[in-house]
Amino acid sequence: MEKREHMDPQRCDRIWQRVSPELDPYPEVRAACREPSREQGAENIPERTGAAAVPAAPEIPAEPAESGCCLTGRAMGSIRLIQDFIEDELADRRTYLAYAACAPNVAARRLLRQLAGEEGSHARRLMGVYYLVTGCCYQPRLQGGRVESLPWREVLRTRYHAETCGGLRYAQAAEATEDVCLREIWEELSAAEYRHARQLLSLLEQMVLA
Repeated sequence: MEKREHMDPQRCDRIWQRVSPELDPYPEVRAACREPSREQGAENIPERTGAAAVPAAPEIPAEPAESGCCLTGRAMGSIRLIQDFIEDELADRRTYLAYAACAPNVAARRLLRQLAGEEGSHARRLMGVYYLVTGCCYQPRLQGGRVESLPWREVLRTRYHAETCGGLRYAQAAEATEDVCLREIWEELSAAEYRHARQLLSLLEQMVLA
């Protein structure tokens, strides 16, 4: 019996058909002969049923439309600073208009009015930024009153220092924010404030030499 695996099932059938046709001799041998042999490790190879399946590309989660990339969540921490900058720009505008009314010459009056217009543009831009971040319109605090009466050269001196301080504050805000668009706006406004300071210095030089 130990040599059963070497028997020929067809030969066995012929012998048993003559001896006892109703019996099924050595069914385990017959089953082993009918089952296709597998090499070692073949059970790990998947059957090929057609073209190889192409693995699906991984899905990249879409960024929610409402999150945005600029002037949203990261800029919320700068809301108070935006409000302060708006008020500062509007105050500078009022100051330049007041001093322009008593400027000693046409060139000085023209420059101060130009600076007043640019400061107003800065305030409007910042109010636009405020709306993009919050979805609300900013209501400036209306302030009136007379500006301090100073000698003309002292006016240019105080305004020069005010503009350089404003440029520095914008530059510091640009370094602190994580919002890319807000950083760009801070940097542009910083450059504008420093440009105003240079224009005032140029006007002061003319007044000193006059």
